[in-house]
Amino acid sequence: MGPAEEFIAKYEEKGYMVLKAILVAARTRLGGPGLGDFSYKDVKRYLEKNGYNYNPSLLLSKLEREYGLIETTYKSGGQHWWKILDMEAIEDAVASYEGVEPEEKLPPRARLLKIQFYSLDPERILDLLNRLSKRRRLSEHERRLLKRIVFEDLPRLVDFLEEASSSYPEDLEAEIEMAEAILGLAEKLVSPVRGAGRLEEPPLHGIAQPVKHRLKGR
Repeated sequence: MGPAEEFIAKYEEKGYMVLKAILVAARTRLGGPGLGDFSYKDVKRYLEKNGYNYNPSLLLSKLEREYGLIETTYKSGGQHWWKILDMEAIEDAVASYEGVEPEEKLPPRARLLKIQFYSLDPERILDLLNRLSKRRRLSEHERRLLKRIVFEDLPRLVDFLEEASSSYPEDLEAEIEMAEAILGLAEKLVSPVRGAGRLEEPPLHGIAQPVKHRLKGR
């Protein structure tokens, strides 16, 4: 039994939820703004979102000092960030606790949705939106990039998000979190841009065809 499995065996559901929060936060951030893979606030937010109100500080400290699965990258009076030292071990322990079947045994529709989601290169989209969010003012080129995301990528992501959230919320949890993060960043970015002119929809051709016909194949 590895350290991640030992951690869950000792702390049971609380330990599992903390490890799950770490994974979701790290997968969603994907190189975005931050001082590490995840922060205390990320973990606390995930726990509260799922109905758990306990303070994860002690368990995070145990994960670092006793189990060696995470390492502090930044700490100040109001922030604490860590990097994950063994992502695979945590993923395996969480999957084992959940009784998740191997990915190839996921429902066929869930497997297809996951393939379609990653075919959109969501890591690239999230990274680009994160970089644009740091700009005080967008250049003309950056505005064109944002328009392309809004009119070509976001409709597909929304179709994915709607079906995945309603039909496969556990199987595709990390992908759902990432899609929601992308949508939230785009909302924040577009609002100030509208002051200089609305985002006009480009002609629908090539990969910009209606999403429901391209993504869902229905």
